Amino acid sequence: MTINLGRWGILLKVLPLTALFCLAKWITHLMQWEIGKFDSQMGSLLAAATFILAFMLSGTLNDYRASEDMPNQIANAVETIQDTNLFIAARKPNYDPSPLTAELIEILKSVLLCLEQDKPFVRAENAITQLNRSLVPLSEFCEPPLITRLQAEQAKIRLLVARIESIRDTDFLAPAYALLQILVVASSLALLMTRADDLYMSLIVSGLLFSSFIYLLLLIYDLDNPFEYHGKSSVDVDLSVLKRSRDQLNMRLLESSEPQTSI
Repeated sequence: MTINLGRWGILLKVLPLTALFCLAKWITHLMQWEIGKFDSQMGSLLAAATFILAFMLSGTLNDYRASEDMPNQIANAVETIQDTNLFIAARKPNYDPSPLTAELIEILKSVLLCLEQDKPFVRAENAITQLNRSLVPLSEFCEPPLITRLQAEQAKIRLLVARIESIRDTDFLAPAYALLQILVVASSLALLMTRADDLYMSLIVSGLLFSSFIYLLLLIYDLDNPFEYHGKSSVDVDLSVLKRSRDQLNMRLLESSEPQTSI
């Protein structure tokens, strides 16, 4: 029986911290270091931490949903250019679609390389620019409006790559993370130092609240960078559509080169 790390990865990180918190809570009770009981001020602190967590989670979740569709949009733009490429090749026997197909494959390869190996997007940006080399011979076989449409798809790919780079390399409202961390630490210390009449009930409630705060904090950090492919994140954006498009273009390129090889 295997464990789905994408679903349970964050919880597995939180459980040891929760165990340490409960142990510290128990020691604090035995040493009589608890300095107060749960009151309205304690409730206000927990409410403030919950509000900031909800605000940050909502913002990062919206960014994640937008990011989730970006690989699909890149693949769709590449395949749209390739469809036009094959359409012109079918109409004009003198036109060779292979160079443009190779350029599209390079775009997909460079984007995947930059994401999976956490490298700068310079190679991807260069590959998108180099697409112009293959659009020049294509323009000799088709009408200007069609080239304008292909250039619009090229601009779309460039914009999506720039957005992915920005999302990967920047934080969502970075100053808010400082306040969030302060409130989570303060709430955890307050839970640790607050006494209750029933120790075991206090351990259960405090442990659940601590686990929830830490879990949501780690989830927000994961959602804030959905393009992290080094086993550090549990909610990475799926890149299978880019790989599938790359493989399909590679297959078409090989098929188109077979007759030339046989000759």
